[in-house]
Amino acid sequence: MDFPQHPFWDFSIALYAKPGVAPACLDLQERHGLDVNALLFCLWLGESGRGPAPREALAAAFDAVAGWHEEVVRTLRPLRRQLKSGFAPIEAGLVQALRARLQKVEIDAEHVEQLALAASTAAQAPARPGLGAGERAAHAARHVAHYFAHSGSTAGAADVDALCGIFAAAFDLPAPALRAHLEAAFR
Repeated sequence: MDFPQHPFWDFSIALYAKPGVAPACLDLQERHGLDVNALLFCLWLGESGRGPAPREALAAAFDAVAGWHEEVVRTLRPLRRQLKSGFAPIEAGLVQALRARLQKVEIDAEHVEQLALAASTAAQAPARPGLGAGERAAHAARHVAHYFAHSGSTAGAADVDALCGIFAAAFDLPAPALRAHLEAAFR
């Protein structure tokens, strides 16, 4: 599929490829049922200087994509995972070729979700490139805390550790400063 260019997608691809980010995101997804796209959206809003987004606008964005994520993205994932170990007696190469196509479809479904998040009211604030990294990280931390609360999750020490790793890849700040922003946001 051809999708329109968007800085949120570009940010997500670049961030997700950095060391430690994918495992940390997947850990949060598995332990809390979080939507990694929504999590990345929270970071992108802050990192791009579009924060702080109002809590209501964030909630509306999360709610707008919840059905798509649940009925499309999460429906594709288990089938792709099931095929990882093959499907005897079907020839393994054929199964893996189908699995690769399913993975591409799953990524396309996530791309659609990200474009919907990017079209939300929460993302419509103009980027303010003059904001310092500390202020942008603080905004992103508040967005993530709002997302956790919106999803009914509570962040424990392991979650803050995982988030610190993700934030370190997104923001050029010392780890103690990032931890302080996250701890303050989750109070």
